[in-house]
Amino acid sequence: MQLLMLLVGKTRNSLCHQGITEYQRRLKRYFACDIKELKEEKPGKREAPPAFCRRQAPRLLSEFNKPSGLKLLLDEHGRNMNSREFAAFLQQLLTSGQPRLVFFCGGPFGYDSSLREAADYRVSLSPLTFPHEIARLLLFEQLYRAMTIIKNEPYHY
Repeated sequence: MQLLMLLVGKTRNSLCHQGITEYQRRLKRYFACDIKELKEEKPGKREAPPAFCRRQAPRLLSEFNKPSGLKLLLDEHGRNMNSREFAAFLQQLLTSGQPRLVFFCGGPFGYDSSLREAADYRVSLSPLTFPHEIARLLLFEQLYRAMTIIKNEPYHY
């Protein structure tokens, strides 16, 4: 199994970057975990966030659809799970026979609904709103936590 993380923009916050790097290193015990940072565009001065998201949607949708595998979108309206439920969900995906899971984490302005429609699964990390860089770190930590739950290793008590 391989994980591919599609992240809009660079992780500029050094603490988040360090955390992501650490959890990516830990995840390598279980499967390959690659990161692809997609170019982050900026909205025009008078461009509302929904219009900006519609404008960049074709490019992001193309990137989301390129790799083969199950497509998972981080989405505030996605399935809400606790850590054990997420581990069970991940275990189900890992045994599905798909060679790759493709996670997509948008930028600070979110994304167009066309990405929601293209996703096989939509996952919410929390009902709370986080900056996109913290959401990335939370995703990596929860993936690692899920694997330790699946493997019955002492991380999640």
